[in-house]
Amino acid sequence: MNSKERIFRQIEGTPVDHIPLIGGWVLGARNIAAIAGITVEQYQSDPHGSVLAANHALGCDGLVPPAIPSPDNLDENHQGEVVEENFKDIEAEALLEYAERIPDTEEQLLAERYNEKKAEDDIKALYEMHLRNTRGFTLIPNDWGISANFTLFAIYGYQAFLEAIAIYPEAVEKIFWESAVLARQTNRFHIEMIKKHDLPRMMFTGHDICNQTGPMCSPKFLRESYWPHAKYALEPFVREGIRLLHHCDGNVTPLIDDMLDAGYTGFQGFQFECGVDPYDLAARRGPNGERPLFMAGLSVARTLPFGTPEDLKAEVDYFMDFTDGGKGLFLFTSNVVGIEVPPINLTTAYHHAASIDPSAWNAKKRAWPWSLQESKTLLS
Repeated sequence: MNSKERIFRQIEGTPVDHIPLIGGWVLGARNIAAIAGITVEQYQSDPHGSVLAANHALGCDGLVPPAIPSPDNLDENHQGEVVEENFKDIEAEALLEYAERIPDTEEQLLAERYNEKKAEDDIKALYEMHLRNTRGFTLIPNDWGISANFTLFAIYGYQAFLEAIAIYPEAVEKIFWESAVLARQTNRFHIEMIKKHDLPRMMFTGHDICNQTGPMCSPKFLRESYWPHAKYALEPFVREGIRLLHHCDGNVTPLIDDMLDAGYTGFQGFQFECGVDPYDLAARRGPNGERPLFMAGLSVARTLPFGTPEDLKAEVDYFMDFTDGGKGLFLFTSNVVGIEVPPINLTTAYHHAASIDPSAWNAKKRAWPWSLQESKTLLS
């Protein structure tokens, strides 16, 4: 079974020889060089080729559009970070002022703010770039812009955004609506590209909506003012049978039903330490009875940086358990892997997952292994 067959069969729910392995989210030039078996100098001379070599060494079947650490900053540990200090002069009124300039009807909005030719060209260029950057692997389609845009905090900062939700909720909803209408129009070009390039019928997306205690704002506000617009934007994918996987940072438990209703039938990430119960998620079903897909979710906060190779094997086994023997499971990381992660931990996890025959797995229900380790540490 080749890598592409393995990914497609896993989406379809037919047997695979081992769960598909997905890569792409590793930072740290030294770590990438170590995994690839090359020198740092070789990495610096060809960062892109080195990233691909490292993912080949891990045994990856597919890649999300990969992070490529700068050759000039060997300690690069973040990409795309939102720094609140950069928004100190922005106030909630900025969102109100923007909302007041948005046309009131979909027809007006599309006429004034949507350039179909540019949107099509931009999506084609995006796929061409992603396919170049993942050559030799199956591309896992990924775009954060296909839904209503919750990440207004990346434009206005967290304080102004959250204050605007409290003071000007209708204005914030209008901005959500605008982004959803524009995204829905553009999503048909994503669907065309997925079909044209025979890519997996899945889309990895979703915004950061939660912190470690729960949603950043009221689930009631989200249910009334955000999710309906997200659902409208995503409907073309749902109609085409393209599975949507939502990135899950923090405690997403209060929002799972909303995600399912909006069209998501898969989940990526998970911070198990926040109380997320993957057995509960695995028991859910999509609107057409779909078993959830999981891109799970090696912990970048606990197991990968602080565990041993044996801890990583135990975490992979836990993934196999909560998915009833790997059904719908793709091995991935919970978020971007930092420079503090020992390369042996990542290599061990991926190679261990590739060694498991799902047909022979005897699934059982148990706690996340790292929570048990933390308990032992506290007692010792």
